[in-house]
Amino acid sequence: MNKNMNNKMFISVFLMWMLLGLPEFVLASDNGQEQSSAWRMETQGWSIQDHMTAAKDKEGEVQSLQSRVQHLENRIAHFEKKPHFDPKGIHRNSMKLIASTLKGNSELLNERIAWHNRQSDQANLTK
Repeated sequence: MNKNMNNKMFISVFLMWMLLGLPEFVLASDNGQEQSSAWRMETQGWSIQDHMTAAKDKEGEVQSLQSRVQHLENRIAHFEKKPHFDPKGIHRNSMKLIASTLKGNSELLNERIAWHNRQSDQANLTK
């Protein structure tokens, strides 16, 4: 009887997670697409110089993010070499999470840089 109760509890928790957790992931992905299209609407009508300036500004942000990621990776390596400083791995895992988030932000900025460069190239061709 106890095993049957555990199975029912597991199934109910799993179903609750499916009902409550899964829609958040779907909504988050839709939100990102809406933000991207809204961002492109904001940049409509920009001059070549505006696109080049935005690309250079974002390149600076990418470099800053990459240096932060490098610093975090160095700290992670330090904790891996000396696990007694972080025996449960809490700091190491949190730094890995932050580093992966920063890498994702860096990739997004690189996509925007490429888009700005394409827009300025297209504007140069239509002159």
